[in-house]
Amino acid sequence: MKNKKNLGVLMSLLLLLGIISGCSSITSASDVVEDKSFEFIISSNQPDTHPTVIALKEFAKKIEENSQGSMKAKVYSSGVLGSDREVLELVQFGAVDMVSTGVSTIESYEKMYSLFSVPYLFSDKAHYYRMMDSEYMQEEIFPQTAEIGFVVKTWFDAGARSFYTKNTPITEPSDLKGLKMRTLASPTLMEMVSLMGGNPTPLDWGEVYGALQQGVIDGLENNELALTVNKHAEVAKEFSNTRHLFAPDVLIVNTKTLNKLTSNQKEILDNELRELSLKQRELWAVQTEKSIKEAKEQGVNFSEPNIPAFIDSVKPMHEKVAKQYPEFIETVNRLGKEQ
Repeated sequence: MKNKKNLGVLMSLLLLLGIISGCSSITSASDVVEDKSFEFIISSNQPDTHPTVIALKEFAKKIEENSQGSMKAKVYSSGVLGSDREVLELVQFGAVDMVSTGVSTIESYEKMYSLFSVPYLFSDKAHYYRMMDSEYMQEEIFPQTAEIGFVVKTWFDAGARSFYTKNTPITEPSDLKGLKMRTLASPTLMEMVSLMGGNPTPLDWGEVYGALQQGVIDGLENNELALTVNKHAEVAKEFSNTRHLFAPDVLIVNTKTLNKLTSNQKEILDNELRELSLKQRELWAVQTEKSIKEAKEQGVNFSEPNIPAFIDSVKPMHEKVAKQYPEFIETVNRLGKEQ
């Protein structure tokens, strides 16, 4: 298994080198010319029509303009550099500068991030936003992985995750019994699906459409955008608004890349990263409403489930994390009381 994993990373490295060699304007994260000029490599597994990719491309323009060309960026979308986990290792090695990925991708490096896979942690979107924008997240959580080669520099809205299936309405946890539900390769998410009654089935994102179409899986949990941006509405016709997770995407950056920047460049980058996050949230809200409308037009049925029953099914997870991570949970609870 380890050899297979290493082979995957090696193949991603070779692919990356091939792409870079065919594009003379790109330099690797380790190449720095004397005038402190940089061109960042940014990876995302989402297509060009996704709000995060749109925002990242705008971010690339902004940092080039505001740094008078000393910082540039090239955004590689649709997972062309590899899967999220493969590219995260490339970021750790310094072959890629930044990757936009789901927060669960890094929970194997830092357990604190697994808390965002605990269902019903936040009461609503406003509560979730307050937590993500808090000093606690920015100063205590995001820098946690610095010693292993990367840090989180900003976050993106990835909506509220809910269950959707090919043709089975999910209104009670018991409706999930026997269903093969795709999850990320996250122990926390797999535990959640099991407690709710389903059979967790880890699967790479690029395989989901075909797996739904062929009946390899019965459904999955994700946001409304996946129905249209990723075309899942073509094969999944029942969407249950369980809204069980507010789990962000994050922008992960190689620490050596950051350390090479001048103080002025760091200030520009930090300012534009804040604007990037805000812009992405705006685009996300607009796209979500559009996706719901389009999905309904394609025959997707949206239903309202028995939320208290779903919350009750995962109480063991809440009790466990309250004991393991008291400071984090206390912060979540405190921010939940603010308006």
